[in-house]
This record gives sequence, structure tokens and C-alpha cells, in this order.
Amino acid sequence: MDIVRKQGVFDHLLMLEKAGTAGQEKQKQDHLKELHAAILTLRAKRERLFAETAALKDLKDKLDQGLPLEEEETDDFMQLEQFLLKSRLMQLKDLQTVYHLIGGYNLIESKQGKSVCVSFRTAFEGMYLETYNLEMDLRRTVQISRHNIPPCVPLERLAKEHLQADFKAFLEILSLHLNALAGRKQQVLLIKELIGTVEIIERNQLCNFLVFMCKIQEETEAAVLCTLEYGDLTQCLPTRVTIESENKTLAESPQWKKNQVLLMESPVHSALLTMRKVGSIV
Repeated sequence: MDIVRKQGVFDHLLMLEKAGTAGQEKQKQDHLKELHAAILTLRAKRERLFAETAALKDLKDKLDQGLPLEEEETDDFMQLEQFLLKSRLMQLKDLQTVYHLIGGYNLIESKQGKSVCVSFRTAFEGMYLETYNLEMDLRRTVQISRHNIPPCVPLERLAKEHLQADFKAFLEILSLHLNALAGRKQQVLLIKELIGTVEIIERNQLCNFLVFMCKIQEETEAAVLCTLEYGDLTQCLPTRVTIESENKTLAESPQWKKNQVLLMESPVHSALLTMRKVGSIV
């Protein structure tokens, strides 16, 4: 009797296992069908986009050659141009959704979708600083129409390298340049505010070249001249630090070698505060 009961249990478990396997197989097949359908849809959209882009290019070539367009071709050109405008706006709005979360830039559509205004908000150490604005014309080729980007930022070069090929790369690298510039300028202001004994000797508009003098001992009036060069304009930290002093032994001492590394790896005002704390400067 027990043997019969056990056989019945085993048979039931075997049936459940087969049913479960069959269910998993059906789910797998359904999922594959969904993926296949999605691939077909995306492929159709891609082919449609290629066809519309090719048609727009043919019409644009005709215009560039000075050839007249037929009425039907004119309507097609306007529709395709509007389609590309919407595509560019959608791309830029997707970028805004992601990048706005980290305080990069905001996008505002203008001129009925024919242009977009980009607002770059700069920040350093959690403090918002300057805001810069740039307007881009989205018709045919993307072009910068107006902006208040500082002249020292290589905007023309960045646009030539990235604007037509990759919106995202252009906006991100421009944001990096603006934030780094704001950060370097803010560090100079913090030096003046926090360390009154440090004298700024020289700085340029980009703040990628900074020379300042540190006092060592008030009695002897010893001083050290520090030169910071920022070779990477997308960064707030220098790529080269030079230490000079009339006291050659002082400039080559182990402590000032450490200070040189500190100036390379920390914001300059933070490094100077640390140097004053350990007694390297007054």
C-alpha cells in the first residue's frame, strides 16, 4: 500500500515538473516573439529614416545647385525638414532629462521648434556660480546663432569638432569647459578671501596660468613663488606646479616637495589652507 502511495506521489511530481518545463518553454517562445516583433519595428523605423534623410539630401542638393523645385517637391522638403527638426528636439530633450539631474544644462524650445536655447549653470564645491546661455538654429545644419560664452572658451573649435556630428558630445564638453573655468576663477577668489598672506602675482582670463607668492617667516620675510599651469581646460586642477625661492634649499626640501604634490592634487585654496596648518606658510 505504501509502495502504491509513493508511486502515486512520484507520478504527480513528475507531471508537475513536465508542466512547469512546458510553461517555461512557452514563456521563452513568447518572449522571443516579442523581441522579434520589436526588431522588425525598429528596422522599419530605421529604413524609413534613411529613406527620408536621403530624400531630403537630394532636395537640398537640388537647392544648392540652384535648380527649381516642383510644387510637390517643395511640400516634401518642408515636411522632411520639419521631421528632422522634431528629431533633433527629441534628442536634445532626452539629453536634458538626464543631464539636468547633475546641474549641467537646461533646454528651452524657441521659434516654434526651429531653435533651442541652452542654459549652462556652473558650480564649484556645491555652490552655483555663473550661468551662460547659447541659442542654436536647428534648421538644415545646426548652427550657433547667439551666446554669451566667454571669449576665452574655445567655442568655435568645439563646435567645429562636435556640433554637427554629436549634440551630446558638444554640450557635455562645453559644459566641462565652463564649469572648469568657473571653478578655477572661484579658487582665485577663495585664495583672496581665506588666505590674506598669499599674494596673487599673475593670472590670465582663462585662469589656466596662476602665479602667487607665499610668505614663509614674517621675521626673515622669506617667500616662495608658486606657478600653476592648467594644461587641461576641462579640469580645475593644475597639470604642472613649479616652486621657486631665493632659498634653494627651501624649495628643494622634502616638505615643499610634498606641498608641490598637494597643489597638484587639491584645489589651490584647500592646499594653501593645509600648508598653513602644517606651518609651511604663514
